[in-house]
Amino acid sequence: METASYFYETLSPLSPPPSDRSPPPSDESQPYYVYRNQISLSSLSYPSPETAAPDYFSLDARADVEEPSPARFRTPPPASEEEAPAVESGWFRGNSRLRSPMLKLHKEILDFSDFLSPTPEEQSARNAAIESVFNVIRYIWPNCKVEVFGSFKTGLYLPTSDIDVVILGSDIKTPQIGLYALSRALSQKGIAKKIQVIAKARVPIIKFVEKRSSVAFDISFDVENGPKAAEYIQDAISKWPPLRPLCLILKVFLQQRELNEVYSGGIGSYALLAMLIAMLQNLQEWNASVEHNLGVLLVNFFDFYGRKLNTVDIGVTCNGPGTFFLKSTKGFVNKGQKFLISIEDPQLPGNDIGKNSFNYFQIRSAFSMAFSTLTNARTILGLDPNRSILGTIIRPDPVLLERKGGSNGTMTFDHLLPGAGEPLSPQTGGQELLCNWQVEDAEEEPLPRSNPIAGDGSANSSGKKRKALKERLRNKVKEHADMEKDKSKKKRRWKHQ
Repeated sequence: METASYFYETLSPLSPPPSDRSPPPSDESQPYYVYRNQISLSSLSYPSPETAAPDYFSLDARADVEEPSPARFRTPPPASEEEAPAVESGWFRGNSRLRSPMLKLHKEILDFSDFLSPTPEEQSARNAAIESVFNVIRYIWPNCKVEVFGSFKTGLYLPTSDIDVVILGSDIKTPQIGLYALSRALSQKGIAKKIQVIAKARVPIIKFVEKRSSVAFDISFDVENGPKAAEYIQDAISKWPPLRPLCLILKVFLQQRELNEVYSGGIGSYALLAMLIAMLQNLQEWNASVEHNLGVLLVNFFDFYGRKLNTVDIGVTCNGPGTFFLKSTKGFVNKGQKFLISIEDPQLPGNDIGKNSFNYFQIRSAFSMAFSTLTNARTILGLDPNRSILGTIIRPDPVLLERKGGSNGTMTFDHLLPGAGEPLSPQTGGQELLCNWQVEDAEEEPLPRSNPIAGDGSANSSGKKRKALKERLRNKVKEHADMEKDKSKKKRRWKHQ
């Protein structure tokens, strides 16, 4: 699958909304509050361009580390289209300290997205696996229609992502009958392993791994909304070029924190895309110029969904004009968990695709901590010049460390994000900051599931994993503190001698 490439302008100014504009009129009779700090839509006022607020995203690298001062983005002098690539390569010279960390973050996001993109060999292996599985399906149901959808169809899949397939027009009486027939055929043909039929799910599926490629498959029957959603996402990606790189980064971000699966209360890919589109629409609506810097857009996303959005009363939508709606008007209020995010389904407006993300409290906390890390001037400017900024929120894991990606298939994670996962030492003193995937309180219990299933130990297992991780992180901090104490004792002994 070929992926379209885009040239990003990275120095677009962050312009404030014009003073003569006002928020779109609400259909509701009573005012409501979009932000958690209780700013009413009916009383919003905007500063004029002459009195724009300081831009905290720039983090000018020329500033003194002890007393960093925010600086605005500067608009580059106009250049012809032929000169543009040369200017960009001049900014992003290898292993150089960029003037603005947000420019460096932008470049790292582009490079990391390229690193995650499939190599020609991986694409060929997946295409061959799909053809092999399709042949078995058509052998059983010659007149059926088989379609791929999901992240493979949209080009948003990670190296570990499975392939979603739907079988249409097979004329079977029930999906369960078809799933078991397919399971037997796959076994007889010898092309699949780890075959699992999940017949009692809301959408019955069969899961298995294709032997030759080791690629996982999820296959269902007669679910037409999957291919339609894939078409919608493809159109959105062509309309919003920042969507693909931002989505890939956020999918890895959530996956590393076990917050990417809807069945465990996380945010799925479809909901994540809707959140990104809603944010981009909102920024475009209230900014005089379009923001192209991916670093700024990523920070905006963490800020909006991690700190600002009033999820108790407000939902987000990317359907038509306007980004927000009162949850009560669409029946999206969950009385037991009012803090849950509500995301209107772009394909089915009456459906809330955020309602099953019951772990949104933890998701919001992760977004908030990522925002704090990326906008901490002392921390970011205190990094070694060759150390990655994106690596402060993306950590190494076995899959990423073993991967060789990029356009030529030779790029490694360590070369791409040097120093990723290492503890941050802020200039303010005190305890080290162990990046932003740590969980703060070891005594905190996992959030309860909305519909607990008897005998389901996944919640307890997840809680044990989190406690084990916290214990390792705490031990690491303690070891560092002990080392500092030993150094201090040795110095005192030397003075006495």
